[in-house]
Amino acid sequence: MIKTMKAAFLIKPGEIRIKKIPIPDPEPGWVRLKNKACGVCGTDMHYYKGKYPELRPDDAMKGIAFHKIYGHEVSGVIDKIGLGVKGLKIGDAVAVIAPIYCKKCKYCRSGMNNLCENLKVIGFDYPGGFAEYMTVPAENIYQLPSIMSFEEGSILDVLVIGIHAVHLANVTMADRVVVLGAGPIGLALLAAAKRAGAREVFITAKYQSQKEVVKKMGVEHIFDPNDRNLLNKITKTANNDGVDCVLESVGGNGESVELALKVVRKGGRIIFTGFFEERVSINFYDLLAKGVTIIGSGTAGFWNLTSELELAVDMLVKKEFPVKDIITHRFPIEEINKAFQQKLKLEEKDKTIKVEIFF
Repeated sequence: MIKTMKAAFLIKPGEIRIKKIPIPDPEPGWVRLKNKACGVCGTDMHYYKGKYPELRPDDAMKGIAFHKIYGHEVSGVIDKIGLGVKGLKIGDAVAVIAPIYCKKCKYCRSGMNNLCENLKVIGFDYPGGFAEYMTVPAENIYQLPSIMSFEEGSILDVLVIGIHAVHLANVTMADRVVVLGAGPIGLALLAAAKRAGAREVFITAKYQSQKEVVKKMGVEHIFDPNDRNLLNKITKTANNDGVDCVLESVGGNGESVELALKVVRKGGRIIFTGFFEERVSINFYDLLAKGVTIIGSGTAGFWNLTSELELAVDMLVKKEFPVKDIITHRFPIEEINKAFQQKLKLEEKDKTIKVEIFF
C-alpha cells in the first residue's frame, strides 16, 4: 500500500488546497525529510496574491505559479537516504538550503554561485516545505547544531539574506545605516548591520510589534514610515548629511525607492532586497547628482572565505537575532490558508511579523 502525505498546493491567487499525495522517495544523491517547520516567506506571499512582476501574463501565472508546493524556509529530520549519500544519517536535524546551483555556468565556475545562470529553487522549481515530507539534494542540507531549535533552523534563510546584503553594502564601523522596513528581512538586515559594526543603525517600523522587537535588539532610532517629516528626521539624525548606506526591504509598490534616494548621502550606497509587486521608476537626477551606488541582493554566498550561512548560524547561537519574538504565529499544515490570510489581515498585522507552518 502506497503511503501518503498531506501537501499544500497553490491552486489560484488566494487559494491553497491540501491534497493527499504519495510520500516521495529520494533519488540517488538526495535525502528525504520529515518536515518540522517552514516559514511563510514574502516571496510565497507574492505568488499567493498573484502579484509577481516576471509572471504577469495570465497564461504565465497558470503555467508557472500554480499547482506547486511552495515553502523554502524549511527545517526537519532526515527520514530516508538515497543511494550514494555520505556524511548524513537518518534522524539528523537539518535545514534546507533552497538554491540549487548548476556548478557549470561561468558564474558558478567563478565562485559566484548566487548568480548562477541556471538557478533552481526548492519550494518553486522543486516541491517545497509546505508538505509533511520533501526530498532535497544532500548537498543542499545543513546539519543543525544540537543547541538550535527547528524554528531557528527554519529562519536561517531569512537571516542569511540580511547578512549577504550587508556584505554587499560593505558596511563598516564608519557607516550610518538606515534599514527601510522592519519585517523579517528588515530585522535580519538590522541584526547583520549591527554585527558588522555599523557606527549607527536606524530603521523604519510601521507597527508596534515591530518597534518592540527593534528595541529588544538595542536600536533606539525608530522612525514611522508614514511620518510626514520622515525625511528630515532621518537626515537630521544622520548628522544632517544623509546616511552612508540604505538597506531596503519593503518592496511592494516601490514607495521606498524614492525615500532611499532622498535619505542617502552623496556617494552613498543603496542595497535592495525587497520584491516589488509592480514596475517602479527611479529619479535619475537624484541618482546621478548624488553619485549613488545601487546594488540588488538576492541569495547568499561567501564573505571572504566564510560561508554566510555559517555566519547566520553563529548569530543565532549567540542570540543576536530574537527568533522567538520574530515568529509571532504558528499554524499546522491543515490551516495553511489561515496562515497566509494572517499575513494579509490589516487589522491584525500590527501583531504579525513572521508566520510559520509547524508539523
